[in-house]
Amino acid sequence: MADTVYSPDGKFMWTGSEWIPAPPSDAEPQSQASTNVLNMQDSVMSGDIVHNTVVNNDPAAVTSAVIEALKQLGVLDQQNATAAPVLPVVEIELPASFQVGDHVEYHSPTNARWLDRCTVIGINPDGTYRVEVPKDGVVEVKSAVIIGTSPGTIRPANPPLEKGDKVLVNWKNYGTYYPGIISKEYDDHTFLILYDDGDVEDRVDWSRIESVDSHSKDVHEYIQHQSSEREELIEAFQVFDPDGSGTISAEKYFEILTQIGDSPLSESDVLEEFDALGIQLDAEIDYRDLVKLMIGGGEGNPAKAEVVIRDAEVRDGVLLGHAYAHPKLGEGPIRSSTIISIAYDERATAHIETQNTLYVVGPTGWKEIPNDHPFNDMDNHFYTVQGAGTSKCNGTYIPATDFDGVPSYINGDILLLRWKMGNGDQWWYLADRNSLDSKRGDFYRVKSSSDFPPQTGWVVDGQTCGEMPCPTVVNSQHQMPKQMYSAGQQVKVEWNGSWWDALIREQKDGLYLIHYVGFDSSWDEWVDSSRIKSY
Repeated sequence: MADTVYSPDGKFMWTGSEWIPAPPSDAEPQSQASTNVLNMQDSVMSGDIVHNTVVNNDPAAVTSAVIEALKQLGVLDQQNATAAPVLPVVEIELPASFQVGDHVEYHSPTNARWLDRCTVIGINPDGTYRVEVPKDGVVEVKSAVIIGTSPGTIRPANPPLEKGDKVLVNWKNYGTYYPGIISKEYDDHTFLILYDDGDVEDRVDWSRIESVDSHSKDVHEYIQHQSSEREELIEAFQVFDPDGSGTISAEKYFEILTQIGDSPLSESDVLEEFDALGIQLDAEIDYRDLVKLMIGGGEGNPAKAEVVIRDAEVRDGVLLGHAYAHPKLGEGPIRSSTIISIAYDERATAHIETQNTLYVVGPTGWKEIPNDHPFNDMDNHFYTVQGAGTSKCNGTYIPATDFDGVPSYINGDILLLRWKMGNGDQWWYLADRNSLDSKRGDFYRVKSSSDFPPQTGWVVDGQTCGEMPCPTVVNSQHQMPKQMYSAGQQVKVEWNGSWWDALIREQKDGLYLIHYVGFDSSWDEWVDSSRIKSY
């Protein structure tokens, strides 16, 4: 019978077609690391180090402790002097918009990873999304997120990973990616990874895995770079490992840190860190694992906090608005430090950078839009619907997905789209995006084969459920149109710095007579639209 092939850590065995957990045995294979009650890999990386813990001679545990010591000493926070190729991952295509009920992934800033099985539960008037995020056994609701790839954003569900796929994996979640193959998928969305160098890692969260194009030149350059740097560093360590065991003593590595190189470390500093993490000088270090971490340098500069705001305006070089969830100030009004830059993406979402923060303003989240906003560029296809009796149809529409071969446009839950009937007639509609298969969701329509929404001619008929008057549709101009409200509509009204539930009683000359819910009529007053927002 052929000898059983074990993984380097002795925890898995090769069946001939896949890696499986190795069974317990009285006689552990020679390559397996000696057992240790303390799992330093977990305790070190989670930050709950117990001082003076004895890690004995488990090379994996000792190596994890040494890695933590190097971080504490600042050795692994330095950027790698050799510029590495950019990680050649397969980018996920971001859609123009999501609908209520869509399955998405949310990039958790606190967990620093993508969380799956999240659901869009609502769309805010400013074009941001409300999302349910299952997390640690409970469901959190994120009140205002945008589409993107940075922390605090959402993207489509990650493409499925299958057994045999070639991938790049964030090895042990240390921040350096190595090539490997998916050997097995578990029911909890974790994977068994067989790395190209023979290492095996079990229960890898899918958020640490990036799909790659195995035929890409960039992928081959990245792998070659990683391989050459790894071999060079391993050869350097092998000078101190004449027996080829794959380990060196902590005492020898202590000498390397304190006596070799252009900037040796203080003996007292290294001894202090080793002692704090329970690293004894007669312990053994797996330098191959250490090399993997050393490749790729440090983590770089920390990302700036990203805050979504509404009712935004730029005044005297600073940003004013209402924050949904500021990391320090919570929800409420904010005034930023001096603006460094403003950039807009293809969805007309603004990304505003200050010294310490990145602010995000949804497409229609402005109280007063800046002059350079995409809505002011007549070459862009943004449309304003105004004057509709069904007030939720009013507002500015941004490009969304295609219908009938032409772009549709979206404003919250309402779509502006062209639809081809069974008899060949083409109509433009203002319709609820969540009820496109029902005429109850069609508010207004106009018969037209134009590739662009008609300005006039919109009607309410037996195929629609909108209320008179009918709207007009125009290209967005230099000013955001004022929101139109109708008698009987339930709204929020600002009074003395707070928003109160109210009803519209009358409309006259651009003013509205409102009644505060729960208060007698002596509180009724005439207000303009700047103090009103949709309920």
